[in-house]
Amino acid sequence: MDRYKSNLAQLLVEAQVQPDPSKHVPTAHPLTTVQCVCSLCGGKTYSRWSASTSFAAAAGSSTAQYLSKTAWDCPLRTPEDSVLPLLLNEELRDKYRCYLFRDYMDSHCQLQLCPGADCPRLIQVPEPRARQVQCDRRNEVFSFKCRPKYHTPTDCATIWKWLLKCADDSETANYICAHTKDGPKCNVCIEKNRGCNHMQCSKCPYSFCWVCLGQWSANCGSRATCGSLAPGAWLFHKIPQPGEALKKYLFYFERWETHTKSLQLEAQTYQRIHEKIQERVMHDLGMWIDGQYLQNPAKLLAKCRYTLQYTYPCAYYMESGPREKLFEYQQAQLEAEIENLSWKMECADSDDRGDLGNQTTQTEQRRRATTPRLDRDMLEQAFVALLLLQTATREHPPTPPPADSH
Repeated sequence: MDRYKSNLAQLLVEAQVQPDPSKHVPTAHPLTTVQCVCSLCGGKTYSRWSASTSFAAAAGSSTAQYLSKTAWDCPLRTPEDSVLPLLLNEELRDKYRCYLFRDYMDSHCQLQLCPGADCPRLIQVPEPRARQVQCDRRNEVFSFKCRPKYHTPTDCATIWKWLLKCADDSETANYICAHTKDGPKCNVCIEKNRGCNHMQCSKCPYSFCWVCLGQWSANCGSRATCGSLAPGAWLFHKIPQPGEALKKYLFYFERWETHTKSLQLEAQTYQRIHEKIQERVMHDLGMWIDGQYLQNPAKLLAKCRYTLQYTYPCAYYMESGPREKLFEYQQAQLEAEIENLSWKMECADSDDRGDLGNQTTQTEQRRRATTPRLDRDMLEQAFVALLLLQTATREHPPTPPPADSH
């Protein structure tokens, strides 16, 4: 605003709205040609056909700032009312208006277009930051800053890196998880390309069962002996490839995919509960509020699984150290509370409302511990407290209790 009041002419030149008066050149006839008035273009003239075909060639672009010029090498922006008459048909004019609208949206930090398919809703916020917003038309919940689904406690830059990595590596990860495991004795990666479960390592000729990863015996491969994993064998299923980077990625990718599928099942469970409550109400077997003791925990369970799912990208990119240990502890506590809530919901009846309500409250408290503000504050405070405790312990080691004189 200060620049607008002090030197409006210079501001318009810098904004590419007005040409520099010192470099102005005469214009050509407006009915036959369009001439750039900037000396950078040397006063070149371009026909209406040239301007229209230039726009048509660039119509695949999603920005109008490069289309609003009569000359490609000219920095001056052409007004909308000057460009529209140059376009040959209504289709190009509609595209141009659409691109202008997108450019305006991209340049306005407080506005965001709903990412829902063909949704025209605009979201306006007082402060442009990473926050959860919801479209009132499509009920689409997304992050205002980066527009994917809301992803607390992972920040926007991290979730984009994770989504791109999953898109690039998902096929590789799926193949590795489905067809390879580490040898139980020498940890060499082994690919299964035949139907037999009797495997022999090519490096250490160790014979083992592909199903349970135990030493091969006559009973291996049967449901009775291979129905459960041997102690420590889960590691080979969860992390099937040597190499620390790939092991870490597969570890978190598998959990990411598992909770994606679990969320779909939770949505189905919630729908079944909702339908069952409606049926009981319609047959005068109870009131609507009588079923809320199951419906509210089911809604919270899906919410907590969603939060837990988005802790895995954050944990994957987090640097090793006390912060990572504390975050993993919070993550493990949330996982345990979610499983407890899920189990109590399956076993709940009308007599277990108090126990189920307590578990619901406890699970929600664990979920809130991973939200951006709480998580950042808790991590900072706990990290500082841990450093102070370690420093105090080194400087003043605890004194052992005196020996008993008796």
